[in-house]
Amino acid sequence: MKISDPFLNGKCPKFLLTLGFILILYNLLILYSHQPQGYAVDIYSVLPLSFYSAAILCYLISSIALLSGRERAKKLGVLLLILNHAVILLIPYMLGYYSMGRADDMSYIGEYLHISKTGFTNDEWNIYPGSLILGAALSMMSGLPVSGAAFVMPVIFSFILVGGLYLCCRFFLKGKNLMNIAILSSFILYLGPYNFLNVPHALFFAYMPLYIFILSRYINKAGFSNAILLILPTILVPFMHPFIVLFVFALLLSLILSGGLLNRFIHERYWRAAHPLTISIMGFLAWFVYCDALMGSLRINFQSYLLKITEPSLLMTTEKIARINIDLPSMMKLLFVYYGRYLIPFIIIGIALILIRLKQDKITQAVKNRMYFFSAFYIALLIIEAIIFLNPMFSHQPDRLTNLNFMLYAQVPLFVLSLSVVFAAPKFFNRQTALVLIILTGMWSLGLFGTFDSPNIFVTNAALTHNEVEGIEWYYEARTGENTIVPVSQIQRFHDLFDDGGIDNEIQIPDHFGYNSSHRTFADINLEPDQQGYVILLNLDELLYQEVPGYREVGRYTAGDYAWFRSDRSIRTKVYDNRDIEIYST
Repeated sequence: MKISDPFLNGKCPKFLLTLGFILILYNLLILYSHQPQGYAVDIYSVLPLSFYSAAILCYLISSIALLSGRERAKKLGVLLLILNHAVILLIPYMLGYYSMGRADDMSYIGEYLHISKTGFTNDEWNIYPGSLILGAALSMMSGLPVSGAAFVMPVIFSFILVGGLYLCCRFFLKGKNLMNIAILSSFILYLGPYNFLNVPHALFFAYMPLYIFILSRYINKAGFSNAILLILPTILVPFMHPFIVLFVFALLLSLILSGGLLNRFIHERYWRAAHPLTISIMGFLAWFVYCDALMGSLRINFQSYLLKITEPSLLMTTEKIARINIDLPSMMKLLFVYYGRYLIPFIIIGIALILIRLKQDKITQAVKNRMYFFSAFYIALLIIEAIIFLNPMFSHQPDRLTNLNFMLYAQVPLFVLSLSVVFAAPKFFNRQTALVLIILTGMWSLGLFGTFDSPNIFVTNAALTHNEVEGIEWYYEARTGENTIVPVSQIQRFHDLFDDGGIDNEIQIPDHFGYNSSHRTFADINLEPDQQGYVILLNLDELLYQEVPGYREVGRYTAGDYAWFRSDRSIRTKVYDNRDIEIYST
């Protein structure tokens, strides 16, 4: 699959690549010149449409350069891909956000700070300190503030994911044209919002393709260098997130048990997976025994599994979708923007498998074997995903499971092969090559518009602003009591962020601030007689149920509720206001 020489002759490729690098400079200038304006529900609305159009055009130009077959054009095309990817990952930092996540993300940043100051992890994070140690080490060695390290870590692991996916394709697939498509496929923004979050499960999810590549090299040839390369990351597996540990165990065990079946397609010594499996089990048991926090809470955790079965993630997901009463057009938009990076390859893979059955004589045995091999891998990973979604014991937050799908590791090489089967063509630019460019660019574009939390995917922007951090920091220093009321957000996470060991007496209030037709005051509804406290209103909380589809239908708070609150006579005074946060005393 190659673009025709008449198209490439003359100045056309040079012109396109020159245009691509100019567009990169244009986007960098837009980011550099942008003045941070605080919190925005939809990040996409902050930057001009020309920014996103330029980024999409850069990807298309890179695709044309890679499919041109000319080495110099290919190298410049890869460089353009790298720069374009880096510019997208820079967006949150250049927009002036403190962190792209809240809740756990804030706690992890606080743990970076704690490790930097003391050299030790907090007891509650002893169970999986791998990413926390890396983030703290990055902050100390580079001199970056911990919030800066929290931005850099996802950027590093996002590129590790790209490199790992490409190396896996390069190991199993042969042919320059396949490698060109593999490079383009690897740069699609598969992680979604987790491209910008410093959470352990996302970081090590991005690391796994590189681990699979190292494991594949060892299974193919168990030399000394390959053994050393495999042992070092395998020893680190117990320090990763529990879901990643379970995935590694399942992967290695499945390779051992299904080696006979896999040998029918690609002949290897799959029994060698027993070596890293043994190391992983021994390392996990050693860490399990050593970790005081884990052992101290083992009895409690075990009893909680026996006495309280959690709700499976699938039920939590369907329940949330049912609550927002989404219509069919909105559902289709959600699926293609949020899941286009998985749905489109699934469709192409299905078509390719049908063509292989219909045209067996026209497709080489090597291609068929690899298609069947990765199809088996793909199905196995889909089964693992189904177990995670359906089981009631090891449940997880739905957004993490819907964004981080293990089947991605088999999907990319299988998708590359499928494109070569479906759009097989002579070596010149024709309709098939144009379709490949459209599909890849379309997938990258859908990934771009689904990579930030936004109303496009029925989620608000969860980014934390410097204004909020400064406001809460002022509040903790200036307050005269601990009674705190926050309508929606988890304010206690700021203590983790600051690593100050502080506490709040958080008073829970009903929806709509408790207001109804009785016209009682806020203090009468929510506070005891003579009880005083502080009410913290975040811009995020106020806009969430007014501007985000889905949340708007649930309607826990309205603009009228906030107007009623601000005019309430029991609210004594506004003590702080800096655009993204308001603090009132009662």
